[in-house]
Amino acid sequence: MDSQPAETSSKIRRHRQRATVRRRILAATEELLLSEGYEGFSMRRLADRCGYTTPTIYHHFGDKAGLIDTLLEQRFREMAERIDRVPEFEDPAEQLRAQLLAFVEFGLENPTHYSLLMGPRPSDVPPPETTEQSRKRIESTLSRLADSQRLRIDDIEEAIQCIWVMLHGLISTRISYPDHPWTDSQIEQSIQILLSGLLKQADPVAADRARGIGGES
Repeated sequence: MDSQPAETSSKIRRHRQRATVRRRILAATEELLLSEGYEGFSMRRLADRCGYTTPTIYHHFGDKAGLIDTLLEQRFREMAERIDRVPEFEDPAEQLRAQLLAFVEFGLENPTHYSLLMGPRPSDVPPPETTEQSRKRIESTLSRLADSQRLRIDDIEEAIQCIWVMLHGLISTRISYPDHPWTDSQIEQSIQILLSGLLKQADPVAADRARGIGGES
């Protein structure tokens, strides 16, 4: 009868120890990636930094790819949460604008993680699940625009690819040239140009009427 509480307490203690080890390894992984980049990262250097042996690291994360993906999954969960926090605009174009801005801001605030996510990876290693969640949120907004016949591109997959190429170019360029005198409105203007090419021109009379400008003559 008395052994059950002791056994439960032991399980809880082991679980906490395991969580602590994983947290410390991931923290050291992030520190090493931020200071040395992906090219300077190795399991041996990580073991030196975190104080755990390489077999211990492999035991918890499987291999280097599993370790990096676990870290990216944690960090990019924030990106998915940011996109999820974008409110449901009545105008899906405004919702798409806010979603794309959230994506760009996250990439610029987390340049190392963004570069790792977008860098080459084995074909059998899928991207973190959170990136797929973010993609689905944006696809949903594009579907709303398609339903209202406001997309210039009939294929949503093609629209997604165009958005990704444009945003990746924007983020990567600013990451590569952080000291360039970028204008304050450059990000918003870039997204506006992207949307102008992606969306059909709205009827100005209908747009004014929706904003309460003018009316019946």
